[in-house]
Amino acid sequence: MLILLMAIALLGVLMTLGSLLRLHALPTGLSPLSDPVSAYGISRYRGLYRAQTLGTALGAAALALGLVVADVESAVPAVVALLVLAAARALISWVPMDGDGAPRSGTGRAHNLLAFGAFAAASVGGFMTGIAFGATGGLEGAAVACTALGWFMTAASALTLAAPLLSPLGRLFGLFERLIYVGMLAWMVVTAVTLLAR
Repeated sequence: MLILLMAIALLGVLMTLGSLLRLHALPTGLSPLSDPVSAYGISRYRGLYRAQTLGTALGAAALALGLVVADVESAVPAVVALLVLAAARALISWVPMDGDGAPRSGTGRAHNLLAFGAFAAASVGGFMTGIAFGATGGLEGAAVACTALGWFMTAASALTLAAPLLSPLGRLFGLFERLIYVGMLAWMVVTAVTLLAR
């Protein structure tokens, strides 16, 4: 059962990564440095955007179940963080962001809350998985890696939040957000591989 769950988790990561790489290779007119990833969701390539959000949701849900099945010590907070991440990513592509110059809408505000919730859940999840692995014998190396990725995602999230407020950083909003994705996917892979090797 655990092997199947981790295969699903890694498949979800691959689905997310493949969709993101494809989106960045297409002639979208969007800048990876300045535009948010969510901008793909209001483009003609919204199907690929949805695929990557659903891939993350699938992977996070499988990891949450995997932590339970593997009977990892002190894993409840990590499981909750992964389930919040899964729910936020499953919903976000159905709740698109507001486009540039468009009036602010309830849908756009809901999108922002889901994005904030997903990134916060991933950052917290890194720390909580680190704590859970640290409490489980033989997983100290994975605990350090997950905690480091938690800090990485937290720093990238802080830069993403600060970018619109600080004009020199504003042009790099997209880059900072994409660093959160890097940390999130790396954390999911580390967690899956650790549970597979348990």
